[in-house]
Amino acid sequence: MSKLFEKQARLMVTYAVMMSLLLPTGKAQAENGISLSGSGVKSGGMAGVSIADPQDAIAAADNPAGMGLVGSRADFDVQLLKPVTDFSYGSHDNVLHTDKVYPVPSGGINWQMSPRLTFGVSLFGVGVGTSYGRAALPIKGAGVAKSSLQTVIAAPTVTYRLTEHNIIGFSASLAYQRFSASGAIVPLPDGSLLPLASHGTSTSFGSGFRVGYIWQPTTAFTFGASYASRIRMGKLSGYRGDLLAASDGRLDVGEQFGAGVAYHITPAVIVAGDWMRVSYSHTIIGSPQGFAWQNQNFYRAGISWDINSAWTLRSGYTHGNHPYASAVTAQNLLSAMPISSSVSVGATYRISEKSEVSADFDYGIPVTLKGTGASAGFDDRTKAAVLGLSFGRHF
Repeated sequence: MSKLFEKQARLMVTYAVMMSLLLPTGKAQAENGISLSGSGVKSGGMAGVSIADPQDAIAAADNPAGMGLVGSRADFDVQLLKPVTDFSYGSHDNVLHTDKVYPVPSGGINWQMSPRLTFGVSLFGVGVGTSYGRAALPIKGAGVAKSSLQTVIAAPTVTYRLTEHNIIGFSASLAYQRFSASGAIVPLPDGSLLPLASHGTSTSFGSGFRVGYIWQPTTAFTFGASYASRIRMGKLSGYRGDLLAASDGRLDVGEQFGAGVAYHITPAVIVAGDWMRVSYSHTIIGSPQGFAWQNQNFYRAGISWDINSAWTLRSGYTHGNHPYASAVTAQNLLSAMPISSSVSVGATYRISEKSEVSADFDYGIPVTLKGTGASAGFDDRTKAAVLGLSFGRHF
């Protein structure tokens, strides 16, 4: 192993430690399901578009094969998420409110081992939750209504260029999860309400895999496709006996798959689009005994423009179906409501031939969901914004 390789490996380990230190503060609902619109700042500036347009060493989050196009580089990102949720029930004067700011780190490193082979690691996360600061209902024994699910995923990735125009990629998905909840209240058969005790923070590990493909028939056109398996997590002690009993204490990450295209209108201007399907089937998040989330389809479109040798500008839009129906609004009080559509802008400034800084701003289009059926009288209003900064370096 070369000294350069060792140096970059130490950098990646240091960054992984930094991510683990930030994990306890990450209690927030996401935007696209249980994820932010973009896995990193660069893709975030294009509303998450990345399957056929990889731009950094976090590319394996959406398409492992994309790591075959980014070269030798390291990236360190932090996106600040500010969700604003008002959850009312009974009347519009009875409102649970949250508006905190949460850091969401990500990063990656990649080595071009040979003209055909690359190896790298992408680090990213998914999560959902909220913190209202008080009990949901004035019931004796009810704790402060809050929850936190954070899953950080390390994706060691290998890509291989089969031919001049075709690249395949494979990643292992190695996950570490933290979960906590308090203030949960469940109905009993006699109609009374039972507050559940909190079991503090519980952790687990899990694994899965990701595969991807890139096809570049011309220098102007790229097609990408990817699949990420379900990540099977271990049991979360404590919660498997009550809140997560339906899944025996497991909070698996559902599978996802998608496809994308990117086209150079000119050498300096790229337009790109993705379709991504996120599945919650076979997980407690999608179970009627859990949160009853529906599978989601996201459609993302973006543009990037290299206005000169120093600056690149980006913009994008993403739209997806809402993850749960109005009839289970009350059931999702502790999961809050993800934003499914957003617009974004971003930019990169190249400090030198090898170093660059990037930023993005993503505005989640506000959503209001009025409960029906068993959730009649429960209304959820959410909006969100994301501001991200990153540093990237080629080597």
